[in-house]
Amino acid sequence: MIKENLAHLSEDGRVQILKDHLKNVGLLAGQFGASFQEKQLCQFIGYTHDIGKIRREFQEYIRKPKKLQVRGSVRHASPGMEYIMEETDGNEMQKCVAGFVIDGHHAGLPDYGHQSDLMGGTFCAHRNQMKDYDFSSDFSNMNLLHIKSFPNLVENELLARIEKDLKKCSNMMDFNIILMTYIRMIFSALVDADFLDTETFMNNGISRRGKFIPLKQAQQRLDNYIMKFQNPHSELNKRRTAILNACVQAGDLAKYNLYELTVPTGGGKTISSLAFALHDAVARKRNRKRIIYVIPYTSIIEQTARIFRTIIGDDQVLEHHHNVNWDDEGEYGETKRLASENWDAPLIVTTNVQFFESLFSNRPSKCRKLHNIANSVIVFDEAQMIPLNYLVPCMRMIQELVTYYNCTVVFCTATQPALGQFFPETLKPQPIISNYKENYRCFKRVNIFYKQKPVSKESLVRELSEKNQTLCIVNRKNTASDVFDLLPEEGRFYLTTNLYPAHRKRVLDKIQSCLKAGKICRVVATSLVEAGVDFDFPYVYREMAGLDNIIQAAGRCNRENKRKIADSITEVFTLAEIKNFPQYVRQRMQITQQIIKKYKTNFDSPEAIQAYFRDLHHVASTDAYGIGKILENEKMPFATIAKKVHLIQDNTISIIIPFTNDAEEENELNELIEQLKLGFITQAGRRKLSLYSVAVYPDVYHDLVEAGKIQSIDAQLGVLADRLVYDFKKGLLRNFTEGDGIFF
Repeated sequence: MIKENLAHLSEDGRVQILKDHLKNVGLLAGQFGASFQEKQLCQFIGYTHDIGKIRREFQEYIRKPKKLQVRGSVRHASPGMEYIMEETDGNEMQKCVAGFVIDGHHAGLPDYGHQSDLMGGTFCAHRNQMKDYDFSSDFSNMNLLHIKSFPNLVENELLARIEKDLKKCSNMMDFNIILMTYIRMIFSALVDADFLDTETFMNNGISRRGKFIPLKQAQQRLDNYIMKFQNPHSELNKRRTAILNACVQAGDLAKYNLYELTVPTGGGKTISSLAFALHDAVARKRNRKRIIYVIPYTSIIEQTARIFRTIIGDDQVLEHHHNVNWDDEGEYGETKRLASENWDAPLIVTTNVQFFESLFSNRPSKCRKLHNIANSVIVFDEAQMIPLNYLVPCMRMIQELVTYYNCTVVFCTATQPALGQFFPETLKPQPIISNYKENYRCFKRVNIFYKQKPVSKESLVRELSEKNQTLCIVNRKNTASDVFDLLPEEGRFYLTTNLYPAHRKRVLDKIQSCLKAGKICRVVATSLVEAGVDFDFPYVYREMAGLDNIIQAAGRCNRENKRKIADSITEVFTLAEIKNFPQYVRQRMQITQQIIKKYKTNFDSPEAIQAYFRDLHHVASTDAYGIGKILENEKMPFATIAKKVHLIQDNTISIIIPFTNDAEEENELNELIEQLKLGFITQAGRRKLSLYSVAVYPDVYHDLVEAGKIQSIDAQLGVLADRLVYDFKKGLLRNFTEGDGIFF
């Protein structure tokens, strides 16, 4: 007869008793839930999440040798859920929340479905499958009296507030968003606690996490760092210091939860925003737990993280994106790798993709970090780059974070994208800097002109060739290739995603060296250089695009403010040869042209930028994938929404380029490729190979395979087999690339 119910068995034969696991997870989950005023319910769900393991069938299963166990063959989540729904005395809302969380804590939160569901993996189907389940036989061998009762709904518990607000909802969409976000937060507290306790048991009781300083200490390090800026001499440095000090003061006095910080290029936006965030986090007993920077591009992330590490410390900043390699992080590598799983670090720098897809996810591995988003300061750097196709659902999720989960949110940019229209009147973003228009005039360091008449590629190249140092940004890679080919060979450079990332970095380094040395340097690029690349050219040419792209391009001109404004020119042009653009590109171009017509030479002013974004948000689809419609028509569609929210709609296939003209480096890449083929490659190895990969569309990949240029590894990955197809000036050669791809 089985005397003790087991939760886990380790590889070395140690056992974890179920009641110990439930107690540990309950205490941890309650601790996590406390950050959003839901300690009691999270603790209760932690105490009960694995009671389905009491089943005799499961206890027999867990004692089998590993080789005889078939993962998932014995269910414990659904029986545990049904026990909660049928045998406990909570109210209907408590049972619904606990039932969803327990049912999904391994496989993920399901769609609610329909009452008649018997198959399909919905919550209703799981309930119907458990309808005739006899609790008395399986649950008789453990005293469950202590889990019969849910905690009382008291005033400081969030669910009481959620219930009141749900009754006021006038539509299904608002109801779903409020309730589903709440369930995801509870789910996060549970699954992270479950992961952590299991991890500690498997590691023989040793926790490998921690080692980070508190935010108060991080704030003190920042204050010591910015002391050197407090006695400025030049007018521009005085202005930068004024912006910095205003951010410190605003953080100290913070009383709102939604802000906008508009700082022109060159105004010290990165350090000033960090100053606000740290001072807000520790001020007036707000007691925020962490700061999360959300940034569109990895290039900006890496640059921002370098600045933060200089200020706060090398070991205190967690970068979470696909390019980071924690194996290179020394003794803190393991700590940072683990922290990336649940974001339990004080300062996190991540991507829009990671942040928003986690908030809309239903998977335990993605959702476990959500409770650590609660009670944080969240800075959206380059806020205008939040994907337009998902803008409405993303803004709605931000509204949830600031309304219910103790978050301070800052929209930070040089070109504020008029996001206030997506929030109710009671929750409009408050400006941190009130005199941003005056700052714009003080920091203006480039003249932007628009060429009224279209130009040919040949005449464009003649203009570029007359200047020793110039940057030309175009919309299409084939345009970049054509212009590059027409330029004089001396000092010409080509930058697009046809170059694998490690190659691009080498080209960027060469360009920077040429610029500093005053050598001839003519660069043709797509928009990938418009953010996170610290170019400083006297002349920039930008093909007509969205006004935000033009402003970003102009930021590569006179970036270090070492030239007179009269000698720093950005020219906006259209090409006579190119007339057909996709609708979303054409919309931006047309709105930009209307703004230029209205504001004339001041089309880069704050007023013009605000007008541009208002017009763009009016005509563009800000919920292109119908997230709102799904939420309006279906009840708690967790799995459906998770499948729909992919901020980067990537239908490309990656090609690994194992050619570098360095024998030792190529040998290392080929070894990693062999490991990949055999299935033994590490995450660090995968990240290394991603730095030598180029993404192409399926038709291009097919052509390369048909031509015998590619060795396919699987449907989404191949290795370039022909060295001649990759050029060390232009990357993957034009006749094998994706043609007219647009890169905005």
